[in-house]
Amino acid sequence: MQLFDTSVLPVNKATIVIDGKLLMTDNLETHVEPEDIDEIVSRLPMRMTSSCLMIVVQGEVKFSVNFRDFVASGGSCAFINEGTIIENAVFDPSSRVILLSFVPGSVPAMGNDHQRNVHRLYALQVALVELREKHIDMLKSVYGILRTILTDQTFASNRDMMAANCIDLMGNIIEQGVTNNTQLETKTSRKDEIVARFLESVNKHYREHRELSFYANELCLSLKYMSHVVYEQTGRHPSQWIKDYVILDAKTMLRSGRYTVQQVADELHFPNQSFFGKYFKEAVGVSPKKWK
Repeated sequence: MQLFDTSVLPVNKATIVIDGKLLMTDNLETHVEPEDIDEIVSRLPMRMTSSCLMIVVQGEVKFSVNFRDFVASGGSCAFINEGTIIENAVFDPSSRVILLSFVPGSVPAMGNDHQRNVHRLYALQVALVELREKHIDMLKSVYGILRTILTDQTFASNRDMMAANCIDLMGNIIEQGVTNNTQLETKTSRKDEIVARFLESVNKHYREHRELSFYANELCLSLKYMSHVVYEQTGRHPSQWIKDYVILDAKTMLRSGRYTVQQVADELHFPNQSFFGKYFKEAVGVSPKKWK
């Protein structure tokens, strides 16, 4: 599957990449050409190779993550976890957005329950919260400081520590901004943890394993209980989650024009092209060749 990483973003003076681990960009002052956005969107669906924090200062952004639709309007922020699939995105021409993307482990973990819930509200999907205006202004200020730290050579000697502190401060600001959001005041439940672990395992193994028993064993749960929890929490049967990952991956490879149907079947570890064709047609309604 096409991966979302630094190579898909337009190169301009607003984009900063540090050691391939931290990416930050915005269109607050730098104009982004519509064709640049169209170029990114045309590559969807994409699988995230890093976690992403999107702060929508104004306007509106519509996007789909792991087959769920979201709308982020001005004064809100979204945390999208690594491993998720972004299927589509629509940016309002008036939207002003700050985007930070970082590989797992490259920034401090959130320190308290509220902050962790910002990340885990929708297990391995997206946490979308609304913030007060003053907290959006504070985030913009800290973001400006972070950009200075990362681009000014006078901070080179302790850049990483100062940058980590800035990102940790942004997490605290977000936590404070959503204090009255009752969703975030709910502790992550045991069932949330099961769904998170299931989706994480599917993200890692869907190419090699489509059998539910494999994932139940990975989670040390009975197949019946795992299926019940995943369906109850997400509204989708575990087998549908696995199939959607496989089909999105197949569609992306076919759309790229770089793979034959046989090669896609091989990449996804189907026993043969015929078996893959039947699997694909059952899900999509047409054969891989016709869809391609």
